[in-house]
Amino acid sequence: MSETKTKMDDAFVMKVIQQATAEALRFASAYIEQHGDGYPCGFAWVNIKPARGQFVKVLKKMGIGRTDDFYGGYTIWNPSNHPTQNMDAKEAGARAFAEELRKYGVKCSVSTRMD
Repeated sequence: MSETKTKMDDAFVMKVIQQATAEALRFASAYIEQHGDGYPCGFAWVNIKPARGQFVKVLKKMGIGRTDDFYGGYTIWNPSNHPTQNMDAKEAGARAFAEELRKYGVKCSVSTRMD
Protein backbone atom coordinates (compact mmCIF):
# COMPACT_ATOMS: atom_id res chain seq x y z
CA MET A 1 0.00 0.00 0.00
CA SER A 2 1.63 3.27 -1.02
CA GLU A 3 1.62 6.50 0.93
CA THR A 4 -0.36 8.18 -1.84
CA LYS A 5 -3.14 5.60 -1.55
CA THR A 6 -3.36 5.73 2.25
CA LYS A 7 -4.74 8.61 4.26
CA MET A 8 -1.77 9.55 6.42
CA ASP A 9 -3.50 11.39 9.22
CA ASP A 10 -2.00 11.65 12.72
CA ALA A 11 -3.89 8.65 14.09
CA PHE A 12 -2.92 6.42 11.17
CA VAL A 13 0.76 7.36 11.34
CA MET A 14 0.81 6.77 15.09
CA LYS A 15 -0.78 3.34 14.57
CA VAL A 16 1.90 2.46 12.01
CA ILE A 17 4.67 3.71 14.34
CA GLN A 18 3.25 1.74 17.27
CA GLN A 19 3.09 -1.44 15.15
CA ALA A 20 6.60 -0.88 13.81
CA THR A 21 8.00 -0.18 17.29
CA ALA A 22 6.37 -3.32 18.69
CA GLU A 23 7.87 -5.42 15.90
CA ALA A 24 11.26 -3.78 16.38
CA LEU A 25 11.22 -4.51 20.11
CA ARG A 26 10.14 -8.10 19.46
CA PHE A 27 13.05 -8.67 17.06
CA ALA A 28 15.65 -6.93 19.24
CA SER A 29 14.50 -8.90 22.29
CA ALA A 30 14.56 -12.17 20.36
CA TYR A 31 18.10 -11.44 19.23
CA ILE A 32 19.24 -10.83 22.81
CA GLU A 33 17.46 -13.97 23.99
CA GLN A 34 19.16 -16.09 21.33
CA HIS A 35 22.64 -14.51 21.24
CA GLY A 36 23.09 -12.67 24.53
CA ASP A 37 23.76 -9.01 25.21
CA GLY A 38 27.43 -8.62 24.43
CA TYR A 39 29.76 -7.39 21.73
CA PRO A 40 29.53 -5.52 19.38
CA CYS A 41 28.37 -2.31 21.01
CA GLY A 42 26.89 0.22 18.67
CA PHE A 43 23.90 1.94 17.17
CA ALA A 44 21.20 1.30 14.59
CA TRP A 45 18.70 3.63 13.01
CA VAL A 46 16.15 3.94 10.24
CA ASN A 47 16.50 6.75 7.73
CA ILE A 48 13.44 7.90 5.79
CA LYS A 49 14.39 9.47 2.51
CA PRO A 50 13.06 11.63 0.99
CA ALA A 51 12.02 13.37 4.20
CA ARG A 52 8.83 14.85 2.90
CA GLY A 53 5.23 13.85 2.70
CA GLN A 54 2.52 13.47 5.25
CA PHE A 55 4.18 10.57 7.08
CA VAL A 56 7.30 12.58 7.98
CA LYS A 57 5.22 15.67 8.66
CA VAL A 58 3.28 13.75 11.34
CA LEU A 59 6.50 12.30 12.81
CA LYS A 60 7.89 15.82 13.17
CA LYS A 61 4.66 17.03 14.72
CA MET A 62 4.74 14.16 17.24
CA GLY A 63 8.42 14.69 18.07
CA ILE A 64 9.47 11.27 16.78
CA GLY A 65 12.90 11.21 15.11
CA ARG A 66 14.89 14.11 13.73
CA THR A 67 16.11 15.65 10.51
CA ASP A 68 19.46 14.08 9.67
CA ASP A 69 22.01 16.74 8.73
CA PHE A 70 24.73 14.17 8.01
CA TYR A 71 22.94 11.50 5.94
CA GLY A 72 20.00 13.59 4.78
CA GLY A 73 16.43 12.49 5.23
CA TYR A 74 14.69 11.90 8.53
CA THR A 75 16.15 9.51 11.11
CA ILE A 76 14.71 7.45 13.94
CA TRP A 77 17.47 6.16 16.23
CA ASN A 78 17.06 2.78 17.96
CA PRO A 79 13.45 2.37 16.82
CA SER A 80 12.98 -0.67 19.09
CA ASN A 81 13.71 1.46 22.17
CA HIS A 82 15.48 -1.62 23.56
CA PRO A 83 17.99 -0.61 26.26
CA THR A 84 20.73 -2.92 24.94
CA GLN A 85 24.04 -1.60 23.65
CA ASN A 86 24.36 -4.59 21.29
CA MET A 87 24.52 -3.24 17.73
CA ASP A 88 23.28 -6.47 16.16
CA ALA A 89 20.17 -6.55 18.34
CA LYS A 90 19.48 -2.90 17.54
CA GLU A 91 19.96 -3.67 13.85
CA ALA A 92 17.47 -6.56 14.05
CA GLY A 93 14.97 -4.17 15.58
CA ALA A 94 15.66 -1.44 13.02
CA ARG A 95 15.19 -3.89 10.14
CA ALA A 96 11.84 -5.04 11.53
CA PHE A 97 10.80 -1.40 12.00
CA ALA A 98 11.77 -0.52 8.41
CA GLU A 99 9.86 -3.52 7.04
CA GLU A 100 6.70 -2.31 8.76
CA LEU A 101 7.13 1.19 7.30
CA ARG A 102 7.71 -0.20 3.81
CA LYS A 103 4.34 -1.96 3.96
CA TYR A 104 2.83 1.54 3.77
CA GLY A 105 5.07 2.82 0.99
CA VAL A 106 7.54 4.65 3.21
CA LYS A 107 10.98 4.61 1.58
CA CYS A 108 13.59 3.94 4.21
CA SER A 109 16.92 2.28 4.90
CA VAL A 110 18.69 0.83 7.94
CA SER A 111 22.17 1.84 9.06
CA THR A 112 24.46 0.80 11.88
CA ARG A 113 27.65 2.04 13.47
CA MET A 114 29.92 0.43 16.03
CA ASP A 115 30.65 2.39 19.18
